[in-house]
Amino acid sequence: MLFIRLAGLFFAFVQITLVLRLALPFVDGLPPGLLEYVPLLMDVTDLWLLPVEAIVGRFEITGLAGDLAEVGDASISGPREFEPLVLVAMLFWGIAAWFGLFVLRLIFRPAG
Repeated sequence: MLFIRLAGLFFAFVQITLVLRLALPFVDGLPPGLLEYVPLLMDVTDLWLLPVEAIVGRFEITGLAGDLAEVGDASISGPREFEPLVLVAMLFWGIAAWFGLFVLRLIFRPAG
C-alpha cells in the first residue's frame, strides 16, 4: 500500500509542477524570492515534457510541437507565452497515472 501511495504522490508532483509551468506566462511579476526557483522548475518540467515531445515531434500532431523556453545565462525567466505542449503533457501524465495506479492496485490488492 505504501508503494501505491508513493506512486500517487509522484504523479501528483508531476501534475503540480506542470501546472506551475503552465501558469508562469500569465504571472506579471514574480516575487524576488521565487525567481531563484524558476530555472529549477523549468529543468524539472523539461524532464516531464520529454516523452510527450518525442511523441509529438515524431508524428507532428496538429502542429503542437512548440519550442521549450530557454533560460538565459544572465537573467532568470520562464516561458513568455502559452505552451500547448504542457497541456498535452498533463493529459499524458494523467492517463499514465490512472493506468499505473490501476495496475498497482491490481498487483498489490489485499488477498481475501
